[in-house]
Amino acid sequence: MKKEHFVLTILLLLCVGSLTGCGFLDEKEAATSSQATEENAIKKNAEPRGEGNQAIKKKEPQDNAMKESDEETNKVAEKEKDSSKQGNKQEENSTKAAEKTEPAPSRVDWGSTWSRNIDTDPAGIDITNLKGDTFKFKLNANHFDNPEDVSTGIASAGDVEGTVKIKGNVATQTTDDIESGCMIKMTNHKSYIQVEEISNCSRAGGIGVYYEGRYQRGDIVPQEENTNDNTISEDAQKEKQDLEKSEESAAEEIPSGKSQNLLTHEEAEQRVKKFLSLSMDNMHYVYDGDTPEGNYSIRVYQYQEATADSTEHEAFYGFYTVNPQTGEVADAYAG
Repeated sequence: MKKEHFVLTILLLLCVGSLTGCGFLDEKEAATSSQATEENAIKKNAEPRGEGNQAIKKKEPQDNAMKESDEETNKVAEKEKDSSKQGNKQEENSTKAAEKTEPAPSRVDWGSTWSRNIDTDPAGIDITNLKGDTFKFKLNANHFDNPEDVSTGIASAGDVEGTVKIKGNVATQTTDDIESGCMIKMTNHKSYIQVEEISNCSRAGGIGVYYEGRYQRGDIVPQEENTNDNTISEDAQKEKQDLEKSEESAAEEIPSGKSQNLLTHEEAEQRVKKFLSLSMDNMHYVYDGDTPEGNYSIRVYQYQEATADSTEHEAFYGFYTVNPQTGEVADAYAG
């Protein structure tokens, strides 16, 4: 009985193990089948994706081309925009230039011809191209050792020319004379122009030539023409009348009986020489016309001979006035 019972027990165990093993194999086969199905599904899903990637790859060059085309279009648009801005700016500049007006013309009458009518040092100014606040000029000057040289010929001559800028009644040369470096300033006092040097003009003429002084309106009238009123220009006639009025006014101021006691020009020059008492050599004292007050104007300069560093020239020293009645000497530039 025990033996049979043992056999039955073994058979029972085998049967149970067989049943368990069969179930395990079935589950394994089911899992394997499910895994295969999933792999097939993944492959099927992967194939369309691959085709999609290929399509995307094909589409990328097209997108890049479209992007480059858009960039070129944008660049062209920007260039056109910049060109439009430049055109507008040029148009604005043209409009502004058109709107600009020329400088207001000078209210001072600068005329055309002025002259320094001194026997030994005649000079003249010709004014042209008066536009707004500028004009061109040419100043010619001569020098004679004495009045008799006028009939024998010119002893020394020089000229300065250029452009001036007007401010009020003062015209200042804007660029110096190319050869000499001379620059001048002209002050318009209506009846005459006062010329002053603002740079050294000693190289702008021969020995004794200078440009400073008072210039009356009109041309220089030769002495022989003064006797014939028909040959005198309107400017010269006006100058003559103004001079006569000035002489009449001066005569009225001179006490009776003293009109014959006025100093001569030579005496006035000696008064200045004595007044300065200069120890320098080659000093010259030259009568340079009358002042508006009726005093004598005496120009003082030193003649300097040529050296290794410079040519012969006049070194301007100063202007002095002499009262023809009292002989009183004064510095014309003194305050």
